[in-house]
Amino acid sequence: MSAAEIGISDMAGPDMARVIEIEKLSFSHKWSLNDFISELLHPESICKTARPVDGIGITIGYICVRRMVDEAHILKLAVHPAFRQRQVGSLLVRHIKDEVLRDFKGKVILEVRVSNIAAIRLYNSLGFKSLYIRRRYYAEPEEDAVVMALDFK
Repeated sequence: MSAAEIGISDMAGPDMARVIEIEKLSFSHKWSLNDFISELLHPESICKTARPVDGIGITIGYICVRRMVDEAHILKLAVHPAFRQRQVGSLLVRHIKDEVLRDFKGKVILEVRVSNIAAIRLYNSLGFKSLYIRRRYYAEPEEDAVVMALDFK
């Protein structure tokens, strides 16, 4: 699946069932429907979904980012397991980086499990740098996080 075969759009109500399904398949600590709705209603939040443009129309991935004055935080990024390793996550991050935050003059930060080598490689390939380890950041199972940043300055 190439980038031309994937469309990115604003997350909306009809996406929620599929977003929750992907969330359950992707994380041990899961956001609830109310968590996503709260994020969608937050004035500084940006939530996007990815779908194949071939008519299937199902959500295959999503990203949620909260923008602050001089910092944006990637809160969630997930791709349905059947569509991983097909550049969907990369496309979502690039869309945020190149389209949504193109005039941004701060840092984009995120946390990722130290064991999630695929995600760390993805973020490194997009220009993110590891800053430090946040001890015992994750629960279920307990694990450290790598804090990563992309500086737009």
